[in-house]
Amino acid sequence: MENGRFVTYTDKDRDIVRKGICEIAKVLLGDDTQRKLSMLFCLDWFMDPYYQQDISDIHDDLVLLLQTVITEPNEDDVIEDAIELLMSYELPPFPLIEEKRNRIPLKFQDDIAYLLDPKSFEE
Repeated sequence: MENGRFVTYTDKDRDIVRKGICEIAKVLLGDDTQRKLSMLFCLDWFMDPYYQQDISDIHDDLVLLLQTVITEPNEDDVIEDAIELLMSYELPPFPLIEEKRNRIPLKFQDDIAYLLDPKSFEE
């Protein structure tokens, strides 16, 4: 449970990730918010180095897809979770976010500033 919402994922979500980026994109670019949140939570498991999942074959496409989820119209919870994945497991540059930053809702701009330049926040 995160931010008062309950999100889980199933083996079916893991299977979708294992099928590749096209199947992941169908979910993340679809219309079902709950499915998107489940997929993003599942991706957390795949992206976390602790779990040693090899996603090297889809890594670059996945990072670009997450940037698309953030920069295109989406539900706030979906944008927030996609930002969190990039902040937790990836390093800049994020060219799509840089290019389309003005499309991202104002409430996320502080997180986006950190995402694009985390070193500027170090003391």
